[in-house]
Amino acid sequence: MATTADQSYANHAHRPVAWQVAWLGALLACVLFVWILYRERSLIAIALLLLGLVTLLGITLLRLFALRLQDRIIRLEVQVRLARLGQEAVIDRLSVKQLVALRFAANHELAALAARAVAENLSPDQIKRAVTDWQADRLRT
Repeated sequence: MATTADQSYANHAHRPVAWQVAWLGALLACVLFVWILYRERSLIAIALLLLGLVTLLGITLLRLFALRLQDRIIRLEVQVRLARLGQEAVIDRLSVKQLVALRFAANHELAALAARAVAENLSPDQIKRAVTDWQADRLRT
Protein backbone atom coordinates (compact mmCIF):
# COMPACT_ATOMS: atom_id res chain seq x y z
CA MET A 1 0.00 0.00 0.00
CA ALA A 2 1.09 3.58 -0.55
CA THR A 3 2.85 5.57 2.12
CA THR A 4 0.96 8.11 4.22
CA ALA A 5 2.30 11.04 2.21
CA ASP A 6 1.08 9.84 -1.16
CA GLN A 7 -2.44 8.63 -0.43
CA SER A 8 -4.97 10.60 -2.47
CA TYR A 9 -8.43 10.31 -3.97
CA ALA A 10 -6.95 8.32 -6.85
CA ASN A 11 -5.42 5.59 -4.68
CA HIS A 12 -7.30 5.62 -1.36
CA ALA A 13 -9.57 2.62 -2.02
CA HIS A 14 -8.86 -0.27 0.33
CA ARG A 15 -9.53 -3.77 -0.98
CA PRO A 16 -8.43 -6.42 1.51
CA VAL A 17 -7.05 -9.42 -0.36
CA ALA A 18 -7.57 -11.91 2.50
CA TRP A 19 -11.30 -11.23 2.55
CA GLN A 20 -11.56 -11.58 -1.22
CA VAL A 21 -9.64 -14.88 -1.17
CA ALA A 22 -11.85 -16.28 1.61
CA TRP A 23 -15.02 -15.24 -0.20
CA LEU A 24 -13.82 -16.69 -3.50
CA GLY A 25 -12.81 -19.93 -1.76
CA ALA A 26 -16.27 -20.28 -0.19
CA LEU A 27 -17.88 -19.55 -3.55
CA LEU A 28 -15.76 -22.18 -5.30
CA ALA A 29 -16.65 -24.68 -2.55
CA CYS A 30 -20.34 -23.97 -3.19
CA VAL A 31 -19.87 -24.59 -6.91
CA LEU A 32 -18.06 -27.85 -6.14
CA PHE A 33 -20.84 -28.92 -3.76
CA VAL A 34 -23.49 -28.13 -6.42
CA TRP A 35 -21.57 -30.32 -8.85
CA ILE A 36 -21.36 -33.14 -6.26
CA LEU A 37 -25.07 -32.76 -5.55
CA TYR A 38 -25.85 -32.94 -9.27
CA ARG A 39 -23.81 -36.13 -9.66
CA GLU A 40 -24.73 -37.98 -6.46
CA ARG A 41 -27.96 -36.50 -5.09
CA SER A 42 -27.17 -37.60 -1.58
CA LEU A 43 -27.92 -36.19 1.84
CA ILE A 44 -24.21 -35.55 2.39
CA ALA A 45 -24.03 -33.51 -0.83
CA ILE A 46 -27.01 -31.41 0.30
CA ALA A 47 -25.39 -30.89 3.71
CA LEU A 48 -22.11 -29.84 2.07
CA LEU A 49 -23.92 -27.36 -0.17
CA LEU A 50 -25.75 -25.87 2.81
CA LEU A 51 -22.48 -25.67 4.74
CA GLY A 52 -20.83 -23.90 1.81
CA LEU A 53 -23.70 -21.41 1.52
CA VAL A 54 -23.68 -20.70 5.26
CA THR A 55 -19.90 -20.16 5.11
CA LEU A 56 -20.31 -17.77 2.19
CA LEU A 57 -23.03 -15.89 4.06
CA GLY A 58 -20.94 -15.80 7.25
CA ILE A 59 -17.89 -14.39 5.48
CA THR A 60 -20.04 -11.75 3.78
CA LEU A 61 -21.71 -10.75 7.05
CA LEU A 62 -18.35 -10.50 8.83
CA ARG A 63 -17.13 -8.05 6.21
CA LEU A 64 -20.35 -6.03 6.23
CA PHE A 65 -20.39 -5.80 10.03
CA ALA A 66 -16.73 -4.74 10.13
CA LEU A 67 -17.39 -2.00 7.57
CA ARG A 68 -20.51 -0.81 9.39
CA LEU A 69 -18.59 -0.63 12.67
CA GLN A 70 -15.76 1.24 10.98
CA ASP A 71 -18.26 3.73 9.53
CA ARG A 72 -19.77 4.30 12.99
CA ILE A 73 -16.32 4.98 14.46
CA ILE A 74 -15.39 7.32 11.61
CA ARG A 75 -18.75 9.11 11.99
CA LEU A 76 -18.01 9.70 15.66
CA GLU A 77 -14.49 10.93 14.90
CA VAL A 78 -15.72 13.43 12.30
CA GLN A 79 -18.53 14.59 14.61
CA VAL A 80 -15.95 15.30 17.34
CA ARG A 81 -13.72 17.14 14.87
CA LEU A 82 -16.65 19.26 13.64
CA ALA A 83 -17.74 20.00 17.23
CA ARG A 84 -14.21 21.16 18.08
CA LEU A 85 -14.41 23.52 15.11
CA GLY A 86 -17.75 24.91 16.35
CA GLN A 87 -19.79 23.28 13.58
CA GLU A 88 -22.33 21.36 15.69
CA ALA A 89 -25.19 22.74 13.56
CA VAL A 90 -24.16 20.85 10.43
CA ILE A 91 -23.55 17.48 12.11
CA ASP A 92 -27.22 16.42 12.16
CA ARG A 93 -27.73 17.54 8.57
CA LEU A 94 -25.01 15.27 7.17
CA SER A 95 -25.64 11.63 6.35
CA VAL A 96 -23.37 8.90 7.68
CA LYS A 97 -21.87 8.41 4.21
CA GLN A 98 -21.14 12.13 3.93
CA LEU A 99 -19.51 12.16 7.39
CA VAL A 100 -17.39 9.15 6.44
CA ALA A 101 -16.25 10.91 3.26
CA LEU A 102 -15.27 14.00 5.24
CA ARG A 103 -12.66 12.02 7.21
CA PHE A 104 -10.05 12.72 4.53
CA ALA A 105 -10.32 16.52 4.90
CA ALA A 106 -7.80 18.40 7.00
CA ASN A 107 -9.19 20.44 9.92
CA HIS A 108 -8.60 23.76 8.16
CA GLU A 109 -10.94 22.78 5.31
CA LEU A 110 -13.34 20.47 7.18
CA ALA A 111 -15.83 23.10 8.36
CA ALA A 112 -16.19 24.74 4.95
CA LEU A 113 -16.45 21.41 3.17
CA ALA A 114 -19.08 20.15 5.63
CA ALA A 115 -21.14 23.31 5.13
CA ARG A 116 -20.83 22.93 1.36
CA ALA A 117 -21.85 19.25 1.58
CA VAL A 118 -25.02 20.28 3.41
CA ALA A 119 -25.79 23.25 1.14
CA GLU A 120 -25.19 21.40 -2.13
CA ASN A 121 -26.14 17.90 -0.90
CA LEU A 122 -22.80 16.55 -2.14
CA SER A 123 -22.38 12.81 -2.61
CA PRO A 124 -19.55 11.05 -0.75
CA ASP A 125 -17.58 10.85 -4.00
CA GLN A 126 -18.03 14.59 -4.63
CA ILE A 127 -16.89 15.33 -1.08
CA LYS A 128 -13.74 13.24 -1.51
CA ARG A 129 -12.97 14.94 -4.84
CA ALA A 130 -13.36 18.36 -3.19
CA VAL A 131 -10.72 17.68 -0.53
CA THR A 132 -7.60 19.71 -1.28
CA ASP A 133 -5.41 18.75 1.71
CA TRP A 134 -5.86 14.97 1.76
CA GLN A 135 -5.37 13.29 5.15
CA ALA A 136 -4.49 9.63 4.70
CA ASP A 137 -6.52 6.98 6.51
CA ARG A 138 -4.21 4.07 7.32
CA LEU A 139 -6.37 2.31 9.94
CA ARG A 140 -9.07 0.86 7.70
CA THR A 141 -10.27 -2.72 7.98
